[in-house]
Amino acid sequence: MKLLPFADYAKEETLRVRAELPAKGAHDLRFVFITDLHYKFIDEMQASVSNTVHAINELNKSEKIDFICFGGDNVGNYPASPEEHVEMMAELASLLAQCDVPVICVQGNHDDNSIHGRISPDSTVCRIGTNVSDDVQYDVLFAGSEKCEHYHGGGNKALYGYFDAPVANTRVIFLNSSGVPYIEENGIMIYNQQWDFGYTEAQLSWLCDTALKNAPENVIFIQHMPFDSKLSETNETVYNKAVLDKITKAFIRGAKARFINTHEDFGYNIFADFGGKTHRVPVRISGHCHADSACIDDIGLLSVTTMLAGRNNSGLAVGDDGVKYSHEPFSATETSFDIFTFSPVQNTLVATRYGAGKSRKFDI
Repeated sequence: MKLLPFADYAKEETLRVRAELPAKGAHDLRFVFITDLHYKFIDEMQASVSNTVHAINELNKSEKIDFICFGGDNVGNYPASPEEHVEMMAELASLLAQCDVPVICVQGNHDDNSIHGRISPDSTVCRIGTNVSDDVQYDVLFAGSEKCEHYHGGGNKALYGYFDAPVANTRVIFLNSSGVPYIEENGIMIYNQQWDFGYTEAQLSWLCDTALKNAPENVIFIQHMPFDSKLSETNETVYNKAVLDKITKAFIRGAKARFINTHEDFGYNIFADFGGKTHRVPVRISGHCHADSACIDDIGLLSVTTMLAGRNNSGLAVGDDGVKYSHEPFSATETSFDIFTFSPVQNTLVATRYGAGKSRKFDI
């Protein structure tokens, strides 16, 4: 699908953002984070994504953006067959392929379409048959990241990977917070990605043995699910969250550690050796809660979420400033996303807002 024309209101918003962006230093990292798009076959979303691609291409000419991350719930949350869901993913992929900046996707809880298999309207139990497998998601939408020379995937169509920015001495690690095992029993998914979150031994082992191995001084984490439960509207269970935090703390200290869990489906036996070299995690970024928020999280790190990029009826929420920002179709507030500028020299992180909402600045 070709991009729709660059709307005048989006051109004006792009000029405003360009004027507001901080100057990018020689050792800075700049990336776009767009989350909870919930893409659908309708004119207003085709226009919104087209304008987003046009705006980023225009900004990249002078402001030099290293990559774009779509932070999960990229498609979905609408009544759709698996075939329609995949078609929506393919249409979104065709629009994003026209972006001049590398696009990297992470998985959200709506991306596998399992919500439409629930056995009753208020149930969290889902039948098989409506879900779209991780392999298909990878082939249709996520594989585009392979074109980015600085991106390193987890292998075997894994929906996680990392991006290196040598000039910023920084690595950005993209985790799959919906990485639950596919186990079917009597036509029911024991774990479904709509309501079950977590990290398998394979992903945690990759994190220790590859993504954090010989990492540069700075490591930024990105995933869909908030890294701190205070930033989510419900007390959702995230399997193996505790060990992810323990691994992260060991990495920061440069420690050696063994992590063991005998859970039948989420068990692990992992040895990590971070070589005695200390590291810094400036921020952990996520979506899912549909609002702008920030806190010092469970292990003392800055945790930031970004407002949803999707439509009003995708579930707008109140952010830290107490405001619920409306997304008006075919206007400068049709979407929301952040352009993050991380300066390891100045120890700052600036989130410049495109669309509805406000820009934010964080001291590291």
